[in-house]
Amino acid sequence: MSKQVYTWGKVTAGDIISFRYKGNKPVSQLTTLLVLNPRIPYTRKDKTKTFHLVGLKLEEQGTIPLIKNKPLLVTMLEQVGEIEVVDDKNEIIKVVIQGAGPRGATPRVYNRIKKKLNQFSVYRTYDYNEAKKSAVFLEPIKLPKELVEFLTKEPESTSEAKEIVEKVKQYSKTVKEEEV
Repeated sequence: MSKQVYTWGKVTAGDIISFRYKGNKPVSQLTTLLVLNPRIPYTRKDKTKTFHLVGLKLEEQGTIPLIKNKPLLVTMLEQVGEIEVVDDKNEIIKVVIQGAGPRGATPRVYNRIKKKLNQFSVYRTYDYNEAKKSAVFLEPIKLPKELVEFLTKEPESTSEAKEIVEKVKQYSKTVKEEEV
């Protein structure tokens, strides 16, 4: 598992990226983010216009996950959109957000995931120009082994495909029971 060099111009909604961001802190921190809106216009109180990078913060310092329960992380990602493998060798994924517009996620997407956002408080906004000062990478995140196998493996037979689907269903059922 290793991250891939990326460019800010290619960042789109659904990408899982990492970058260094200083903000109000004295030292910049490595942030891993599921991008919802890569460059959304924002007007400050003093009427100056800028752009914000909006997303769900998944990890701090590159290794500390904000949502430690992997099944809940998968559930949240699935509520945002469909999980898709970008690079199976490096385990880099992205989330294909249904109904995303040219600027990224629409209000409909936010309404769909609002409950999870409130539960985990992972919603973040960043000043785009400040974030752009740092290099950006496509970042692998740790997902359950069964899910990664399901996403990357081509089943050799229909019985094997049914077995994989059954494991994922069982996995999702366990997640729902833990939420209750």
